[in-house]
Amino acid sequence: MENDWSKYRDKIVGLGEHSLRKSYYPELQEKIDKLEASQKNLQTIINSISDAIIIHDSSGCILSLNEHAKKLYNIGDNEIKQYTIHDITSPNQEGGDLSATWNNVLNNTPQVFEWLTLQINTNKELPVQVSINHTIWDGKPAIVAVVRDFTERKIFEQELILAKEKAEEANKLKTEFLHNLSHEVRTPMNGIIGFAEMLEDPDLSNEMRINYSKIVQNSSFQLLKIIDDILEISSLETKQIKVKKEEFCINSLLMALFSQYSVKSQERDIPIYIKKGLPQHQSKIISDKSKLAKILSNLLENAIKYTNEGFIEMGYRVENQTVVLYVKDTGIGISPENSDKIFERFSQEEKDMSRKYGGLGLGLSIAKENAKLLGGDIEIISEKGRGSVFYVSIPYEPSGNRVHDVSKSLWNKDEETQNKRYKILIAEDEEVNYLYIEALLEGNSKFNLIHAKNGKEAVDICMNDNSIDLVLMDIKMPVMNGHEATKRIKSKYPDLPVIAQTAYSTKLDKELALKHGCDDFLSKPLKKEVLLKLINAYLVTE
Repeated sequence: MENDWSKYRDKIVGLGEHSLRKSYYPELQEKIDKLEASQKNLQTIINSISDAIIIHDSSGCILSLNEHAKKLYNIGDNEIKQYTIHDITSPNQEGGDLSATWNNVLNNTPQVFEWLTLQINTNKELPVQVSINHTIWDGKPAIVAVVRDFTERKIFEQELILAKEKAEEANKLKTEFLHNLSHEVRTPMNGIIGFAEMLEDPDLSNEMRINYSKIVQNSSFQLLKIIDDILEISSLETKQIKVKKEEFCINSLLMALFSQYSVKSQERDIPIYIKKGLPQHQSKIISDKSKLAKILSNLLENAIKYTNEGFIEMGYRVENQTVVLYVKDTGIGISPENSDKIFERFSQEEKDMSRKYGGLGLGLSIAKENAKLLGGDIEIISEKGRGSVFYVSIPYEPSGNRVHDVSKSLWNKDEETQNKRYKILIAEDEEVNYLYIEALLEGNSKFNLIHAKNGKEAVDICMNDNSIDLVLMDIKMPVMNGHEATKRIKSKYPDLPVIAQTAYSTKLDKELALKHGCDDFLSKPLKKEVLLKLINAYLVTE
């Protein structure tokens, strides 16, 4: 078309107005009109094409763009010739030199390929498919490129790849789950069948018969737990489980769990500690007690299973009308990139963990689903080799429609409340002993109790908090004993009362405690009257 128009261009130069040309050269004018109409129609067709069309010369300079190309590359009508094909090619495109490709096209060899193009001004990268061929523009060889935006297609392809990978992973998890299930079921079944047969031995002693019976019972409970987990995850998946709210004391729930799991933790020499966020008389809430207990039980089971040394701590606080419960351990930890994966069904961070530690990988999935049923969620903060903290958040619904001022909880007291209470530091490594002291002083609103798990922690607390009013110091503790801890505390706070408490009550023990700076001495087990009398002697509480 361009060649036809150029044939007549020279002939009509200087012919004057359109009317003159029409009068003297009617055939020529008719030819011109047809060419102009044809060119307009062609331009209209080109602009209506949904793909971008670019015409550029052999050096890459852009000669023309259709309307879609202008929008795609964010180029205005007056800017077209300012840019080259290199300006709209992403620097991240491998093999960005198109010289060889252009030479092939100019030699009548069309090319089709995918390309990473670049939008002008925004620098937005766009994946496109490019089809190029040669053409003639203003009588010179040129290249026409038809560019199709592949962004949505690439997104769809990526989604398909992810879906495929997820399906493959789900299939692997299913296979791994079936293998684990076989192992987990066979282990207790072997114990049940094997020791049940041995119980039939008439010559078996009573002592061995009792031991074997316990093994059969424990194996039965283990098998029952596996079946319960499978049934529960199925019920959760089909939305068959309903929330049954009731009033209960969250402090009592923690104490019950402590009593249940402290035996297991003691077998592994891993102490469990409790931190309560509300005093006993304010700790009644409305929620589903059984589901909350199941959530914390799963977290405690994992904490005990994956912790070889250190300690486990569970507790809660109330903030922004939310109860935030936590279970902290010093176990093997989890890599941050796997923190979401462990909540998926049948998943464990590493495949060989199921062989080493056992389990089906359902516990955390069940816990998360139950937390969502309660209107909350579970989060984890962990580091590989440095332990984990699981946080369970549920809505705070105090019983009796009383909304307590959470700023006055044991963790968040306002300054006025702080001034009205005596801060007592209890240094005690045995959680049962601390809970006993806490129970003895329960109900006395004048005491704010702080727990240190060893002598070093007691020293650190005192060094960073000059508002401690009295210290109850156990003598026999890990990391740092009570004698050394008292000596260090007294070096900075000689007037701070420190009362030794120990199971040893000989005269020598008392003298040794006093020698290291203790102001007084209490023998275990502590008596409430004696404890209160001694505290009153050092603190003006009346």
